[in-house]
Amino acid sequence: MIDVLPAVLLWLVTAWRTPAAWRDPSKRVLWIAFLALAVAITLRVPSVAAPMDAAIGVNNLSALGKHLGCIVAAHAVLTFVHDMAQENASGLKSSRLHLVSPSAAACIVTLLFFATPQPREAVDLLTEYASDWHIAAYGGVWTAYLGAALFSASRLCWRWGRQPDAGLLGHGLRLTGMGTTIGIVYATQRVVVIVLGFLGLSPVPASTNETIGGLLLFGALLFIVTGSTLPAAGRLRRWSREYLDLLQLYPLWLSLTEAVPSVRLDPARRRTIEIVHPRRVHDRLYRRTIEIRDAVLTLSDHAPSSLRAQARAHVAASGLIGAQADIAAEACWIIGAQQARQHNEPLSGEALPPASGGRDLPSEIHALKQLAEAYASDLTRAFATKLDDARTLETTQ
Repeated sequence: MIDVLPAVLLWLVTAWRTPAAWRDPSKRVLWIAFLALAVAITLRVPSVAAPMDAAIGVNNLSALGKHLGCIVAAHAVLTFVHDMAQENASGLKSSRLHLVSPSAAACIVTLLFFATPQPREAVDLLTEYASDWHIAAYGGVWTAYLGAALFSASRLCWRWGRQPDAGLLGHGLRLTGMGTTIGIVYATQRVVVIVLGFLGLSPVPASTNETIGGLLLFGALLFIVTGSTLPAAGRLRRWSREYLDLLQLYPLWLSLTEAVPSVRLDPARRRTIEIVHPRRVHDRLYRRTIEIRDAVLTLSDHAPSSLRAQARAHVAASGLIGAQADIAAEACWIIGAQQARQHNEPLSGEALPPASGGRDLPSEIHALKQLAEAYASDLTRAFATKLDDARTLETTQ
């Protein structure tokens, strides 16, 4: 289970980043890194590696796939870190390893792999076949490229992640730097294992070496995944705030636009559909504020000064004062205007500025949330009941 969990998490992260990578080419390098890591970590799982090798008929082919995946991932992480550092420092000169380096490393290890006789499946290819110079060279080339790429990435992370005013991007770079530094320790551990194996020394079993390497690798992955995702935390926080605002304004919006359906750009959705529809939240919220204000403006034609005075008196009797009282009075006359419109009463009101509002979207949303809260309050419902009773009394006389 402990071997499977990292692979599952990496595949989930890869799937999560797929839509963004499809839309934005600049995000594909990180998606490639996670895809390559997901493949590499999946091929570390014994229940996946051994059956795959047996089915293909080539011992330890999964180990080659794992190591090639690490080469691709290391180059992609280095490229991603460089791009992140460029966002933080526009004057940064390119220090990425050229694409020739990972391509050459991949070709060399592939040739050395197939040049090595491998009569049996190995728990750890680099230790169990370390006495063969082909595998020793294979391990040397692989760890050399891995170490060089991770060292370059670490240097960039620590250099630019500590810049002032870096914000979440700087924190992300530092966390990624911790991951790549652990990756260097992992590469060093692999080098030590290969050298000892080539010299015929095996102070610890191959399974123990594999466990130590796995722990270092998983630690590196944890920091790299966290660091690369952290810059998106600000966007996620904004999205979650706007999503909650969208849902909070839904009851007010639905009630007002049912009274004035002409202000709707799109047909109304049920609340459950609103909840499970996470796309275009900012645009939908912006449109919702416009439609609420347009509906209020239309309803103000049904709100004569006498209705507004009734609303103010009703609120004053409750003990509210100041801005709270103004918002509550606005909610009361709005619901009164809705009733008048529903009963086809003649227009008798005039457009007045709202009791609260903002010059930008955040302040306008804040004002509308206050209005929505007042609109749903017992005080407003009591005012609506009072108006209903008065209207019923008039019709019976």
